[in-house]
Amino acid sequence: MDFLRKRKGLFRVIVAGTLAGVLAFRSRPDILDVSAAFDMRKMNFRNAFVNFAVFAALGIPLALEIGFIRPAQHLPHLSSIPTLVLTIFFLNALPEEILFRGIIQHVMESALKGRVVALIVGALIFGLSHLNNGPGVPNYRYFIMATLAGTFYGNAWQRERNVLTSTVTHTLVNTGWRLFFR
Repeated sequence: MDFLRKRKGLFRVIVAGTLAGVLAFRSRPDILDVSAAFDMRKMNFRNAFVNFAVFAALGIPLALEIGFIRPAQHLPHLSSIPTLVLTIFFLNALPEEILFRGIIQHVMESALKGRVVALIVGALIFGLSHLNNGPGVPNYRYFIMATLAGTFYGNAWQRERNVLTSTVTHTLVNTGWRLFFR
């Protein structure tokens, strides 16, 4: 909870911005299909977990090999995990998934007339948006890992066009990094 108290202002800005963006696009299903993107009936946990598992099987060895991550020395206290998961879900994964899958990949599919090409282009754009993260800008390791992760987030989104499904995959990946790696 201390983490959220310290970032209460940031939390409010992100939540307000996300809600404003969703409401602004409600009348433009050609850009963001809000009904499908947030339809709880189309939320697919199995799809989210399968994409997470396949990403983890490929991504963890690659990330270790390129020096993007290393095993954590200590695990966080168990009581901090729910706050961590909720923070990642609402402040990181959901806004990014609305933008990159709900809007960018959705528009790319229409423009390029192809799901696979849109998936790849969307993942590359997602990777490029992470070049400025971490030490050493541009951070090519982060680009590689974000592009790979973006492929699985996009894949999770594609079947049902449901942002919540890809948000769960994204949350699992980021939570895994935070809990077990540095």
